[in-house]
Amino acid sequence: MTAEAEKGTLLNFKDVLIVVDQALVQDLLRAVTPMDADVGNGFHVRIDQADTAFGDGVALVRMSGTARVDDAPVGAEVTVFGAIDAVQIDPRSGVLRCGISILGVEAQDAKALGRNDPVGRLTEALAHGGLSLLLDGLEIPVRVEDRLSIPAVASKRLQIGAEDLPLTVSAQQIKVFGGKLWVFIDVSLAPHPSVAGETS
Repeated sequence: MTAEAEKGTLLNFKDVLIVVDQALVQDLLRAVTPMDADVGNGFHVRIDQADTAFGDGVALVRMSGTARVDDAPVGAEVTVFGAIDAVQIDPRSGVLRCGISILGVEAQDAKALGRNDPVGRLTEALAHGGLSLLLDGLEIPVRVEDRLSIPAVASKRLQIGAEDLPLTVSAQQIKVFGGKLWVFIDVSLAPHPSVAGETS
């Protein structure tokens, strides 16, 4: 350990794995429902229920509610299908944030939403910014620290000085299986300012 500390390899970080159960994501979605917004293309959507199914490589998010055109008194029951396809670590808070993309929309009575492929136009509106008006990302209650504080160690055989080390933290990839979202996080020691500023 002394030799590793002297070489600077005592903290030789590899990937960190964060596992998120689909039940947690479902609880987070249910906590923010109902939600409603004008999503574009003249559509107003209200989501009353949301559930999840993580498997076969897809983190599926299913949101059910109603959609209507402009101020029409009657709308159509819709189901919006999305998938978690991006995970980032907020650089300010360190919180894990998930992005959701639109897979498609089903409507029980598409005629109530107008003519000329209303379901297609609603899907387009949600895919091009409309979903973010309903749900601006999803925060997972996991915080990844960007600093590591190491206490001093002083013994007869080992001497290590106290250090406060900045870390570089980034989400590299996600995998979905077994009802869970597996997020691979790359954590490494940030370059020392004097080293980063050197030129060859």
